[in-house]
Amino acid sequence: QTTLLPVAVFVRLPALLTTIAGHHLTDPDLLEDLNGLSTMLDEYTKTQTSFDQYAAEVQSGHLRWSPPHKNPTFWKENARRILDEANGALPKKLAEILSKDWENDKQVLAIACNDVGHLVKELPERRTQLERTGLKTRVMELMVDKDESVRWESLRAVGEWLRYTFDG
Repeated sequence: QTTLLPVAVFVRLPALLTTIAGHHLTDPDLLEDLNGLSTMLDEYTKTQTSFDQYAAEVQSGHLRWSPPHKNPTFWKENARRILDEANGALPKKLAEILSKDWENDKQVLAIACNDVGHLVKELPERRTQLERTGLKTRVMELMVDKDESVRWESLRAVGEWLRYTFDG
């Protein structure tokens, strides 16, 4: 449940189950399974936090502009947890995501750069942890990417690094 439920919500399984339930199904076993799965997903989503949503998205390996990415309050409340949870698994996963070229979906790179910039902004004292994962080097490389949104987000992230380099 801890592995599959976050992914199920991320891929919008609850909406699919609602659609399937709208069909006139007659198989009692299928109906029972459908209701059980729907109940389990409902209970999970009631207790889910935006951190859980964010973590599931990052762990999926594919980012999209979901609400946490652009929410300053999310970053203020969760940046430390993102860096600390599971021995820094999320920054490592971000580094893995950024290591690919995403030729067919450049927005993934832009979103990852956005997230790195937020982490540096909220926890400048933890820059070294992010640098050890290779994030700073990769974000700097992306400043010359052919995609404008990737260039913009990487420039913003590098700007956060530079701000704290000269301030303190």
